[in-house]
Amino acid sequence: MAIVGGIENTNYSLCPMGKKIIIVPDIHGRRFWETVLTYKEDIVFLGDYLDPYNSEGISREAAIVNFRKILLFAKSRPNVTLLLGNHDLSYVKNGVYCRCRTDYDNYEYIQSLFLKRESLFSLAYECEAGGKRFLFSHAGITPGWHAQHIGLFPASYEETLNAGLLNQLYREEKLTSILSEISRYRGGANEHGSLVWADIREYLIPSDALSQSQTIQIVGHSQTVNHPVNLIPSSKVCDVDTRECYYIDDQGTLRYLANDEEVPVTL
Repeated sequence: MAIVGGIENTNYSLCPMGKKIIIVPDIHGRRFWETVLTYKEDIVFLGDYLDPYNSEGISREAAIVNFRKILLFAKSRPNVTLLLGNHDLSYVKNGVYCRCRTDYDNYEYIQSLFLKRESLFSLAYECEAGGKRFLFSHAGITPGWHAQHIGLFPASYEETLNAGLLNQLYREEKLTSILSEISRYRGGANEHGSLVWADIREYLIPSDALSQSQTIQIVGHSQTVNHPVNLIPSSKVCDVDTRECYYIDDQGTLRYLANDEEVPVTL
């Protein structure tokens, strides 16, 4: 899916050459994303903009202000992609997707913010770098969830890892009834979690489809505290939900945005 280049603006500073795409993981009211404001490269947010953690001391009101800033940033920059997470869909789709820390006091206002800027949001994004193909989404597609809905998705797992297809199915509301599926890893009753709910542990389940996939999935959703990036090499799935930004360089290497250091994993 092609993304239009950034608006020329002398207020933006050029970042070092070689950055293919900048990645911003789960926000939840945090402001670490502001480090990307000075970059002109393509930027993808992995979703979950609101519903801050109680332990982090971020008020719901502050999270809303932060979200409005993100919306203004995305509106002003056509090369910024905002993906939807499970917390976001709880506002877009009337609460059935996530009931964890949902801000019911400000629910209607938050919902209006999403719906007013609905065109800014997608379910998935993809790019190529260094001969590698990357698919970005909030939680990713597991082979189990793909197989569970083989009547909706292409028979091939690899063909399903396609941002254009996933966004089209979402716009046509063909995913509406299944995006709320949650596996036992997150306290749900479904066998497999959806594109916005899959837990990183679900990728540990052995699968030929995972091992044979040529697409590297970049996901958030599963917060990693002890490991900056939780990669499962055999499945080519990388979880970057770590409260800091990353980028993929033009050779297909994942790096920390803060210092350009290579993330010590093998993609």
